[in-house]
Amino acid sequence: MKKLIVLALACAALGYAADDTRVQKIVPITTGDTGQIFNTVSNVLATMPVRIHAYQNTIVLNGSAEAVAAAEQLIKNLMTSAPRERNIEITGYIILATTQAGDGSANMPADLDPVLKQFRSLLNYKSFRVLDTVILRGKENSGMGSSGFLAVPGAAGAMADFKVERPSVTDDVVHLKKLNLMVRIPTTRVNANGDVITNYVTISTDADVKAGQKVAIGKASVDANGDALILVVSAKVVD
Repeated sequence: MKKLIVLALACAALGYAADDTRVQKIVPITTGDTGQIFNTVSNVLATMPVRIHAYQNTIVLNGSAEAVAAAEQLIKNLMTSAPRERNIEITGYIILATTQAGDGSANMPADLDPVLKQFRSLLNYKSFRVLDTVILRGKENSGMGSSGFLAVPGAAGAMADFKVERPSVTDDVVHLKKLNLMVRIPTTRVNANGDVITNYVTISTDADVKAGQKVAIGKASVDANGDALILVVSAKVVD
């Protein structure tokens, strides 16, 4: 019933009377950009006896049987050639590295140890602790982000924003455009107005991550003791 109503409205809008010499067809756009497909079909078939109307994620065709069939086939060809946007999962490990020995490293996942080895040997960190594991899921070429509390020792109310702009995939490599981690850490100090002073810790970069690998993206200091936050990322295509 809904299809019949939409077809009737489309025909009325196109200025055609429903008769035996014309056919109408609704073609759903399941892959690719509806606007681009509509423009291409309209331009290619401009001289053919068919009217083309885009409605949400569908294209309505109205014309002779031959012209409608040609337009429908062209639409299907364009959908087939359109690149498929894959679903991507990005995992961010927010790790606190300290210069003081502690028992936090005992609870570190074993698969993170090879990634942190360079920090342990070159930068003299003695202890590591995963403060949070953030998982982002979304489509290729679409922004993803998450925000929430972060359990930073001695800093109640710390918040972390983790996001990436327009991730994409080439073969088995996930390209992370504008990967960004920003952590807001309240201090015990106040300004002249009595407001709590907040430290901002940011790690931001573009990165390429091979599927199945964990990559240390960067580090940023959090206090005068030399402690730092380290961001480790893994990424994969999930379909």
